[in-house]
Amino acid sequence: MEMLRSESLIDKAIRLDKLIKNKKKELDEVKAELQSKGLQELENKNLKHVQMFSDDGSCEVLYKQKLEIENVNTLKEIFGDVLDSKISKKEEVKYEVESKFKSSLIAIYMNDYKKHDVDAILTTLGLDENKRKLAMKKLKGEYITDKKILESLGAVDSDGLEEELDAIRENKNYENISRYINIESIDNIFLEKLKRAISVEDTLALGLNYEK
Repeated sequence: MEMLRSESLIDKAIRLDKLIKNKKKELDEVKAELQSKGLQELENKNLKHVQMFSDDGSCEVLYKQKLEIENVNTLKEIFGDVLDSKISKKEEVKYEVESKFKSSLIAIYMNDYKKHDVDAILTTLGLDENKRKLAMKKLKGEYITDKKILESLGAVDSDGLEEELDAIRENKNYENISRYINIESIDNIFLEKLKRAISVEDTLALGLNYEK
């Protein structure tokens, strides 16, 4: 009897394992198709982030960057003493970069920053002065977070706020970079030097959002 019970459990485990593997394969195929559709939207609209909706939730497709420090000495030549508080050296000789400084390095590397009149953008979305002031304090340059903030304040736009959110992100990157360096000093020589100091890998990411 014990043998029969064990066999039954083994059969069940095998069935479940097959089911999980098949469903994972199916999910991977669906995600790949969603990524393909999202990539087409990103390229057509020249955006970094797009969100698609269904009755059960939403899906976001975005570019994500991975930064590696290639030459910390060259990086210090560029940014000077500011590096001392922004980068720490790990035992395995890996460098851990403070999050905002890391985002700024990636934005410079990818040329993903630009000064925008965010107050004017918020005005076009129908926000009054008080709501604009509140938004300016809360906006972070993060697509999903900023979209929730704007929607909670009553912002309305026909394209789902895509272009406005992209401009807000570019402006936030511009502001963050300005904390560390004079943006006017960023020229071709600067960029060549930076690209000897760091490398950035650009990948496409997909996220699913739904009620659990």
